[in-house]
Amino acid sequence: MNNIKNRLLGTNEKVFWVLDQKTTTQFAIVAEIEGHYEDQAWRTALDEVQKRHPRLSVQISGNDYSEARFQHAGHCPIPLKIFAMKDNSESWNSIIEEELSLPIDMAVAPLARAVLIQQPGQCVFMFLSNHSIGDGMSVALTVRDIVGAVSGKAVSHPAPSLSLDELAGVLPVKMDVGRTDGFGQVKKKVLPRSSVAIERHKLSGDLTSKLIERAKTEGTTVHGALSAATVMALKKINPALQEKPVRILHPLSARKTLGIGEAYGLFINIAILAYDPTPQQHFWSLAREIREGIAPLQTPDWIRTDIKATGALFSNGLQVAHIEEALHQGTAHEVMLTNLGNLSLEPGFGSVKIKSLWGPMVLTPHEAALTIGVATLNGELTLTLTGLAPSGSLLQKVEEILYGAC
Repeated sequence: MNNIKNRLLGTNEKVFWVLDQKTTTQFAIVAEIEGHYEDQAWRTALDEVQKRHPRLSVQISGNDYSEARFQHAGHCPIPLKIFAMKDNSESWNSIIEEELSLPIDMAVAPLARAVLIQQPGQCVFMFLSNHSIGDGMSVALTVRDIVGAVSGKAVSHPAPSLSLDELAGVLPVKMDVGRTDGFGQVKKKVLPRSSVAIERHKLSGDLTSKLIERAKTEGTTVHGALSAATVMALKKINPALQEKPVRILHPLSARKTLGIGEAYGLFINIAILAYDPTPQQHFWSLAREIREGIAPLQTPDWIRTDIKATGALFSNGLQVAHIEEALHQGTAHEVMLTNLGNLSLEPGFGSVKIKSLWGPMVLTPHEAALTIGVATLNGELTLTLTGLAPSGSLLQKVEEILYGAC
């Protein structure tokens, strides 16, 4: 499988292949864009950027996880839905909620789709991806490139992405061919999710700036501060969590650690850490504790260890249903906090400019869990809450805590 377009799934790619057999777990990022181009310009730009990333033109073939592979599909334009809104103040939440609820068929290329909402003098661009082919940063960079291409910026063509296993130097585990009966794909139609709810909140430029500077002064990170605020907010508004730890799932990007760059692929590992601060614990003390717990997990050695540990699930001849159950039990959490960081997506391209970026918006296999997506662009931090039911005041409470701490 040395073909640059067709290759066996890596370990974490197999994880989502398994999870998506039972429920839809795709994710989305949404850009609010200043400026206007005709529908066809966006269609052309999407096609050009698709050529840049081989993972955007694949399907997954193979009937079991020992042979599941990305299969290049040739001509397979990314589906693009286009809506028109006459009022710029009209919310686009219902559209992305509907899109997130609809499964992506892994056996049919491409494993992504897009939505364009045209408004007077501006637009909203939504990009959804199956998690087996990419992560949140992949989509953020792709949206950047699409916005650039729509205004005439040339699109480069980087080398196809390898799996995270290959990039980390983890050798594939050889399967015992005598133990491979019965772990094939589950032949069950994945149904749409119900009651998907998305809430959005933007911090002011002033608070965003203060948060960045204060976190640095306190010896932690913005992610550490956001995690601390999330834990404290959940403790305040959810009685069920007042007497037990709050588990946060942290997707940890390997791009910087392994020097991966801007390729489109799944380049994350996950860490689930539990936090149970005392009522007297200082906010910044908790934020430092969280940062200190995450830092050792952002090394090449830890990435390799995590891949090998997860890969063990696929080396013992287990059935897909048993692996799915093990993954479900091992990834239990109350909230996923996925943070794209402080992005530099270039302030403008011709007459179009990305004003705000929202997401990642992710549905996890745990129906009670919530996802907080974080992105900082143009000096403003956005918070997006995704789940199967409205949470009420969580994002507002997070902002209140951050404001008080800064």
